[in-house]
Amino acid sequence: MLKLKSIGGAALVCSVLAFNVASASAAEAANLTGCIEQGKQVKTALDANQQSANYSEAVKQQRYGLEFCNSGFYQKGVDHYAQALKLLDPAKS
Repeated sequence: MLKLKSIGGAALVCSVLAFNVASASAAEAANLTGCIEQGKQVKTALDANQQSANYSEAVKQQRYGLEFCNSGFYQKGVDHYAQALKLLDPAKS
């Protein structure tokens, strides 16, 4: 009886760990996708607004976004990309 409880407990722990790993992977992929999409939007906006007074600051924010995304800090990366887009289009602020 004790052996069955141990096996049952071990199975429960394994299933909880597997669920947590799967959830983390799904969340990570969504955030990585957000980084990629935001990065593309910023590149397009930079190409279209090379005469902007805020261009060099937007490039700096783009670089920060890329660095954070490449390091796995997806939310911070997306935040910097959003800042770059705001700098290039102040009407959206």
